[in-house]
Amino acid sequence: MRPGRTAYALILGLLCTACGGAAGKRQTPHSDQAAGGAFRTIRLEEEFFDEGATDTIRFGRMHSGEIAQLQFRIANYTERSTAIRSYERNCGCTSLEYSQEPISPGASRQVAISFDSRGTRGWQLKTVEIHLAGGHKPLKLFVEAEIE
Repeated sequence: MRPGRTAYALILGLLCTACGGAAGKRQTPHSDQAAGGAFRTIRLEEEFFDEGATDTIRFGRMHSGEIAQLQFRIANYTERSTAIRSYERNCGCTSLEYSQEPISPGASRQVAISFDSRGTRGWQLKTVEIHLAGGHKPLKLFVEAEIE
C-alpha cells in the first residue's frame, strides 16, 4: 500500500471507531444500557412531584412479530420516599414489570418495559404513564421502535 492509502485507511478506521463503527448493528437482546454495562437511569428530582417528567425509551429496529424488553432504573433523588402505584399505556403492545416496594431517598428500582411488535410496521411511537406515590403528574415515557 502506498503511504497516502495507508494514512487514508487509518483515518477511515479511526472515524468508524469514533462513530460507533456499527451504526446498523442490531442489539440482541435489546438493551438500554449505558457504557460499562450500567442500566440507564431515570432520575426523579424534587420538581417531579409537582410537574411530572418525560423520557424516551428507544427499542431501535425490530422485526414484525418480535417481542423485545428493555430494562432501566428509576432513581429517587428527592428527600421523600415514593413507589410505583400503577401505569397506563395507549397500546396493549407495551407492558411494564416493576416492584411496588417503596423507593427510598437515594435508592433506585429496576423496571422492565416490553414492546410486542406483532401486527405493526414502520415507525411506532407509544406512551406509558407511570404514576408514583406523592406525584401530582406522571412520569411519561415515549416508547419508540422501527418495525421492519
